[in-house]
Amino acid sequence: MRFAIERPLEEDTVPVWNDTTALQTLDRLIVRADEAAHDVLLLDADLLDDSEWFQGARQTAHDRLLELCELARASAWDSGRAETTTWQVTTSAEAGRALRIANSPLKVLVESRLRDGALLDVAVRLLAREPVRRLWITPPIPLAMEVLHAGGTGDMPGFMEQEANNAREAELPLRLIVVVDSDRTSPKQPPSSKAAEIEQKARELGARPFTLTKHEAENYIPDFHWHAELARDPRNPRWAKEMTDILSMPSNDRDYCDMEK
Repeated sequence: MRFAIERPLEEDTVPVWNDTTALQTLDRLIVRADEAAHDVLLLDADLLDDSEWFQGARQTAHDRLLELCELARASAWDSGRAETTTWQVTTSAEAGRALRIANSPLKVLVESRLRDGALLDVAVRLLAREPVRRLWITPPIPLAMEVLHAGGTGDMPGFMEQEANNAREAELPLRLIVVVDSDRTSPKQPPSSKAAEIEQKARELGARPFTLTKHEAENYIPDFHWHAELARDPRNPRWAKEMTDILSMPSNDRDYCDMEK
């Protein structure tokens, strides 16, 4: 999330950086932004030098404001990152709401915490950008990210609706990613009707759906793991047969089979 601190549109409105009721909130916002990998943009940096906020800031906040001002003047942020939502902060009320957003976690809804949660954990650790990976491994308080599990696809629409209702009641944007198994049985087959239904529901509510390309989370387990499991317990005839059967399958079949059967 990006928080753009800028002058109000109405000329007779006191800028948020000169509103004494907002200054502590602004201080807390920039601290939380650093903790939770949010961005703070000072779009009117040249106006801040003589502001109540800048002049009255404690040394740590003062130094951070100097850094943010320099970034703003140099246009050093990446304005092209389409996946980042920007929240404008021009008044004390907007600053308070921005802080509540910054203190609320980005939520990820999965079908199963054990299976899908494990895949999510590996994906974040190996593939995520460094700020996100750091938040995942060493989470701040309050949490910046939270994993929810529905217990199955049948319960996911209800979970999404509840999260959307909670966000509306709190007057906060819905920050929810929904990860669902595709249940595809071949590379050319579309996701199952249930997966498509969940994806459509997520979009209607304003959540961000992510449908797995392969059949389910277990299909992403790499070969070396199956070989390791086979070597770990080779005397179990049922286990050895299952591992051998899995490893003998062509990759396309293995990627799109139901691993629980």
